[in-house]
Parts: sequence; structure tokens; C-alpha cells
Amino acid sequence: MEKKENDVAFWIMMIILAYMLIACVICPIAIAGFSKQPYALPMMAIALLLPFIHFAIFAGPQIFKGGKK
Repeated sequence: MEKKENDVAFWIMMIILAYMLIACVICPIAIAGFSKQPYALPMMAIALLLPFIHFAIFAGPQIFKGGKK
């Protein structure tokens, strides 16, 4: 992967981490009864799945390339 692609992957992961922080830490602390809201579970589930999707998109092709050598 090129340096520019690495930079893009890094900043996308930083955005994902910021979303995780907001969805999983700040919202439950700041909003009373957050866990009882209908949007809480999907919001937190998406926050927890995003790093795995990021890994599959950016690291998956490299893993498959490395295995074919």
C-alpha cells in the first residue's frame, strides 16, 4: 500500500474511533436513559462493527496478496 493510502486508512480509523467514543462513552454518560432509547443499540452496534469493516477493506487485500506468494 502506498503512503497516501496508509494516510487515508489512518484518518478513516481516527474518525471511526471518534464515533466509537461518542456512541459508546459520551452518549451514555450525557443522555439520561440512553440505553432505553430505540436508537441506542443500533448506534452502538454500528460503532463496534466499523473497526472490523475497516480491517476487511484495508487489510484484507494485503493478507490475500501475501498468501499467494
